[in-house]
Amino acid sequence: MSPIAEAILAFDGPTPRVVADLRSVSFEIEHVREDVADRYSDADLDEAYQLVMSNQITGDDFKRLVGRSEYRAQTLFFDGLAVFLFPSDRYDAVFASFDYDDSFPVTGLVSAVTAARDDE
Repeated sequence: MSPIAEAILAFDGPTPRVVADLRSVSFEIEHVREDVADRYSDADLDEAYQLVMSNQITGDDFKRLVGRSEYRAQTLFFDGLAVFLFPSDRYDAVFASFDYDDSFPVTGLVSAVTAARDDE
């Protein structure tokens, strides 16, 4: 398990729904919360991996365009769900999803993961 995935799982806050280490050609599910495990098939997880990784590759162009070469996290907010993508290497990242409401500690989670990544 990557240090970033460990930091997400150790974070003193909401329990993640899913945490996965994403690598350039494979992924490893590190955690699936028991109450949502039956919602994700292997095909769903594989499709999500393909979509996220294609975004990682094209995202490099966007980062150059806005003048940034590094980012701390990409976050997507849906109704009741927050998805985080924490980069760890050029084409490696950690995916984490959480139940979301206005009290979710977004800044605290990003800061904890950034500190763990900096300690690597």
